[in-house]
Amino acid sequence: MPVMMDALESVSLAVAALYTGYLVLLSVAALAGRRAAGGHRRPRHRFAIVVPAHDEATVLPKLLDGLSGVDYPEELREMVVIADNCRDATAAIGRERGVRVLERTDPRRGKGHALSWALPQLVGEARHEAFVILDADSVLTPDLLTHLDAALQDGVLAAQAYCTVGNPETSWRTSLMAGDLALVHYLRPLGRLALRTSAGLQGNGMCLTRRVLDAVPWDAVSITEDQEYHLRLVRSGIKVQFVPDAAVPTIMQVTMRAARAQELRWEGGRFRLARRQVGTLLAAAWRRPSWSMACTCLDAALDLTTPPFAILALFTTAWIGLHALRWAVGGSGSALLPWAALLLGQAFYVLIGCVLAGVPARTYAALALYGPVYALAKVWYCAQIAFGVSHEWIPTARRSV
Repeated sequence: MPVMMDALESVSLAVAALYTGYLVLLSVAALAGRRAAGGHRRPRHRFAIVVPAHDEATVLPKLLDGLSGVDYPEELREMVVIADNCRDATAAIGRERGVRVLERTDPRRGKGHALSWALPQLVGEARHEAFVILDADSVLTPDLLTHLDAALQDGVLAAQAYCTVGNPETSWRTSLMAGDLALVHYLRPLGRLALRTSAGLQGNGMCLTRRVLDAVPWDAVSITEDQEYHLRLVRSGIKVQFVPDAAVPTIMQVTMRAARAQELRWEGGRFRLARRQVGTLLAAAWRRPSWSMACTCLDAALDLTTPPFAILALFTTAWIGLHALRWAVGGSGSALLPWAALLLGQAFYVLIGCVLAGVPARTYAALALYGPVYALAKVWYCAQIAFGVSHEWIPTARRSV
């Protein structure tokens, strides 16, 4: 039994060290590579702001009303709402506010299907040079298009804005999610920007040029359509660049219960995609003649297999607790050291991400007080996925914003 435990710990330590080292590397790169935004440039590109919307009458007005405050020439932007199988006033709200509405009626529901239907139409019109995809519960910031346009002027073909929490002070969960998004949607892409790999796509705040959509048409219809399409871009040799100054605040669910279906969808879809794609990415990394693209494929595989950070930290803490108990009853404390070093690296990752993203003070308290609860919830979600609980697309109930 002791031999088996030692072997189990060795494997566990190697896995935890791999992913902790990966996150620390991204943290150091983000810390070293953060640059100030460039100066003002004359707007050049014509954007379509595409909003897939299924029964979003509650939240859509706030997003559409923000269009009047956008600091970008009106003749170079158009809002397009995809009213996807709507049973409420989503389409009527769009028309009342003078935006273009595309109505879709199809039994295949979901954001990926809606984009797969609408984007070919918009690309075929050749009226727009780039397409910015926003969720209906987002807030349209005045300078979003300005920053994305600057990136395109620098030759970027696909970009990702910073998806942040628009209501971080509403509840402990939204405060906690502000920290979560600071790590996943800010620090990690910022580190990849410094390392010159692909930032990834987050579903919300994606910017895709017509040139990219001509070369790699959108056909991603899974529940993780953003990650699925990103991997297609990577395999095609196209990188996504993170634009940290282009922020897209999103209204988050205020309780874990309300967000349960969404969490199951995120983790379940990611697990399914990893099973299908990791081998392909590793093979692509091996075959790539370019060192840069090989590293990009390898990074995408690592990102896809990285466990939820809450689980990684909980797992590390559990091993520390086990060794601390052994030490307390007279055993050696030397085995504590590697696990303690990993926990220190994980704390460094969290601290750097929160500082760089400028999260509110309440988020630090939420991470300390409710982080363990969130970690246990993540374990429960992953257990449900492992035992076959459905994680198909279910519309998220919206709250008024």
